[in-house]
Amino acid sequence: MKRLVITALLTVFITNVFAADSLAVKYYKYAITYHKQNDLNKALQYYNAAVKKDKKMWQAWLGLGMCYYNMKKYRNAKLIFKYVLMIKPGEKTAEKYLDMINPKINEPSKTAATGKKQKKLKGDIMWRSAVFPGLGQFYNDELVKGYIYSLSFLASTAAVVKYTIDQQQAVDAYYNANTDFDVKYKAAQDANSRVIIPLAMLGTVWLISIVDGFMTGAEYDKIGIDMNRMNSMIEIKGDMLALNIVNYRY
Repeated sequence: MKRLVITALLTVFITNVFAADSLAVKYYKYAITYHKQNDLNKALQYYNAAVKKDKKMWQAWLGLGMCYYNMKKYRNAKLIFKYVLMIKPGEKTAEKYLDMINPKINEPSKTAATGKKQKKLKGDIMWRSAVFPGLGQFYNDELVKGYIYSLSFLASTAAVVKYTIDQQQAVDAYYNANTDFDVKYKAAQDANSRVIIPLAMLGTVWLISIVDGFMTGAEYDKIGIDMNRMNSMIEIKGDMLALNIVNYRY
């Protein structure tokens, strides 16, 4: 009885395995047909269907990488070809495509090629300006603004230090006075008023520098290099992609 049960289970298992393999091959053949017709979206659909059924089917992964290459999604294609080489080390086609992809990924951005300055991200400018006014503007290649904010901040700081010392001296003179109390009291009040002006200017310059960074910086979705900035975690995404490759370093 036990032998019959085991035999039946093995039969079901083997049948399911071969059914999955046959489906993977079937989807792979459909993918090749659409790929030859240059219908890349359909080809992607069936390549993905094939690797869902058989994740070690390197031929389907290879076709998937070639589709991404033809769609100029070079980073995705690179990850796929690297995965192919993990499944099948030394696969010549994958190695050939990787050699072609590397120079394309390392090309400068179109903005850099045309000589136009590329805006930096808002957050990067703002936190630098918060550390020291003008620093964010220097980072964003706005040199004139950078000098204005930084020099204004330094001048205000110097004025605050000077007038604070003058204030302390006027207060000490008042407390130590034996005569002319009214005159020295007024001098102490004037010295206190003089500190407030550069102190207010100090805070204003600091705040304006940060706000300016927010106004002139670029949003994450509007900057042309956001993929380069996120190369610490690259994830192949797609409605039909069978396997996400996350945190793949290269």
